[in-house]
Amino acid sequence: MTTVYLIRHAEAEGNLYRRCHGHYDSTITDNGYRQIAALAKRFEHEHIDAAYSSDLTRTQTTALAITRPHGLTLRLEPRLREVGVGVWEDRTWTYLTKFDRAQMVNFNTDSGNWRAEGAETMAQVRDRMLAALRDIIAAHPYDTVALFSHGMALRLLVGALKGLSIAEIDKTGHGENTSVTRLEADESGIRVVYATDASHLPEELTTLHKQLWTKTPGGLEPGVWFAPDGETVGRFCVMQDDETVGAVAVGAPQDGVAAIEEFWLDETARHRNLGVRLVGQAIACARTLGCDTLQAALPRSDAHALECAMRYGFTAVRGLPRAVVLEKYFGKDEAYRIARFDEAMRA
Repeated sequence: MTTVYLIRHAEAEGNLYRRCHGHYDSTITDNGYRQIAALAKRFEHEHIDAAYSSDLTRTQTTALAITRPHGLTLRLEPRLREVGVGVWEDRTWTYLTKFDRAQMVNFNTDSGNWRAEGAETMAQVRDRMLAALRDIIAAHPYDTVALFSHGMALRLLVGALKGLSIAEIDKTGHGENTSVTRLEADESGIRVVYATDASHLPEELTTLHKQLWTKTPGGLEPGVWFAPDGETVGRFCVMQDDETVGAVAVGAPQDGVAAIEEFWLDETARHRNLGVRLVGQAIACARTLGCDTLQAALPRSDAHALECAMRYGFTAVRGLPRAVVLEKYFGKDEAYRIARFDEAMRA
């Protein structure tokens, strides 16, 4: 018999910044590393023979929970990727709610009829996930295997294993980040022993049920979207419906570092946890400029802004007479990711 643990990746940029990431290659958040450490402790005394992951960074990083403590080499399997969403990639969910509302409702409630230019269909994702799983099981007839993938892709896979149609899968719940599903496979077939269990996460580390879209009809996303400034490259107006409520701007990069030159919300949009979405937009812009680091200089006198920046993952790198220079790294360096995991395990 083969035992397979299906594991969703930890909290990543798309989850935190509320952006649509299918094949877009994002990284794990600060809270995500804490989730990975909790996952590692769950499997601390489990024997694992092999580990597979999609080839995206967020799953590879999550797999450190198994590969690093158990001394395993991670095997990459591109068929385990999330749904490829075509032109939706790295759009904010709020933008899609405003400009492609009918398909947003389909995506969340009638995914078999969801379509986006250049995207996969849900049936295609289901079929490639099933094929990848069967090949992995065939290669490990008596082993225990950890398999790291993505929320929607795993939902389709587990639903298919339960004999559900895509329409029926739409009515099932979503798995928390780092949630675990256990399968058992032998000559009689593949059985789901339990699904989407996240009992290893304390309440303060969870992600999914805190998100507003899980509580709105059709899963439509409230919040803000970003409109490029037609006159200034790298500057975006922060929009709520059709009203400008702020701005974020990223300057020309120097030595792989992009500086935030403007970052504000008006009073009507403050105190609603929207600032983190501006950070996500700044990161998205900086990536298009070939950068892996964001920098911001904040006045020493602005204690609130400094506290927010630290909460958003910035760290102070140097002091100026009247300001503090902070940086946030969002690159994919393997040594950095391993160091972050080791740090989370020691906490």
